[in-house]
Amino acid sequence: MTVRYYSSLDSGAPSLPSATSQRLFDNLRLILLACLVNGYGSKPAAGWTIGHDVTNGFSLVSAGGIINFVHSANGQVILYLMETITDGTTSLAGGYNRRSGPWADGSSVTGRQYVYCPSFYSTTANKQWCVVADDRTVVVQFSGSVTDIDVPSNNGAGIYFGEYQPAFGGTGFCCLAGSMSTNATGIVFNPNSTSTLPGTVLRNPFDGTVNQGASPGFRGGLAVDSAAGAVTGKNRVAPGQLRPVRASIVGSGAGISGSTSTNAQAHCGVLRGLLGEPALADCLLANVLPALGKSSPIMQDRVLPISMPNGQQWVPFYATTFDLGAFISLDPADWE
Repeated sequence: MTVRYYSSLDSGAPSLPSATSQRLFDNLRLILLACLVNGYGSKPAAGWTIGHDVTNGFSLVSAGGIINFVHSANGQVILYLMETITDGTTSLAGGYNRRSGPWADGSSVTGRQYVYCPSFYSTTANKQWCVVADDRTVVVQFSGSVTDIDVPSNNGAGIYFGEYQPAFGGTGFCCLAGSMSTNATGIVFNPNSTSTLPGTVLRNPFDGTVNQGASPGFRGGLAVDSAAGAVTGKNRVAPGQLRPVRASIVGSGAGISGSTSTNAQAHCGVLRGLLGEPALADCLLANVLPALGKSSPIMQDRVLPISMPNGQQWVPFYATTFDLGAFISLDPADWE
């Protein structure tokens, strides 16, 4: 297993066309195929393969599962997971155990897992991105139309997809990102959602079966000091001593948490590569980076690794100011 880091600042990184016809779907396809499948410049690919690739849909395959990106609107995609592909001629491939947020094959649920970012397509300026991945798990974040280090909710997004360590043991496959409705602010971690959580897992994290009950939902979980569990504008950011905690996956729905209440969210497992720092998770990145020794941070510092006192390198994962923030570790031990 090799953890690899890619960013828009790299020599040879894929160039995103500044054209009115260029959609969010197209930009994500360019980035992810370059990083995960083909490599670029001196950087080899992370080790994923293409499942299918048509005009409005493509899929990426690892040993643990398949993620299918489907064009929805110029600034929006829908994310689906599945275990196998049986028909690759359509944007949403035919396959076994297809899921997207609360929806699964055969259900009447209308919600899907949408990722909306109207600032990362067409001719919008200042597009920036980074990907950290191995052949099993991917963390990607991107933004556009802003020069500030703190990105408003619809100017950026983050996605975690691939393997995680489920509560029952073994390995699972998930996607954490977005929202359950169109043109809506997305989350990876925010615990204050009052609706079904938008994330998707392939199989029940407690017994490994396909059955997850009605309208399951998932998000990332972070240890955080604030009482509200939400981003605050606090100015005193002085961790003194770092206490990194591996990020988790949290689920809702009667088949997952045992309750129909969206507030009854259960711990479902542990994510690979993502770390939360309780004193920093609820802070603005503009205050976090100086506390870690990066004085006068600029926009590019959002996607650059930070050398930590313990010798590790972390990449900020503060996708927007609406969501809590974490760090992507470049230490392979944090991806075990």
